[in-house]
Amino acid sequence: MSKIRSAVALAATVAGLATGVVFAPTASAANPTWAVTALRSGAPIAKANGDFSNNGGVYATTGINYVDMSNNGRGVYVEVEFWFYLYLGPGLPEAWHMNDVKQTPRTQRMRYVPTELSTRLPGNGSKARAKIKVCEDVPSRGDVCSTKAVVSFDY
Repeated sequence: MSKIRSAVALAATVAGLATGVVFAPTASAANPTWAVTALRSGAPIAKANGDFSNNGGVYATTGINYVDMSNNGRGVYVEVEFWFYLYLGPGLPEAWHMNDVKQTPRTQRMRYVPTELSTRLPGNGSKARAKIKVCEDVPSRGDVCSTKAVVSFDY
């Protein structure tokens, strides 16, 4: 995030707090992008793409566009695992820890649905990672999912 954009975001946050209005942070400029496709018998049944960004120094945010390609009545969703490289204290090694797992709502639309999933950046972390997959919800047999896309940023 540029210093100018950071200053503007900070000024807006301070102004909002002073007036009792809380503004949601805006996502920073495009960061690592990703794309995944779930297949059944070699044919795409669900697709998703987006980016992963440091959202105002407060949240790790996954921007998501996803679509149901099969039109078979089963909903599709995106699942994001949020991982952070954390400092746990003196004498302990820094390591990756999974902090949160979130899913989008199910959709059966054959057009892209934009959304985002976020989680707070831990203060004792230095890197954020998202492991992202798109799945078709198949309750009786187990969901059909893509391989996971993995994207990261330092903060």
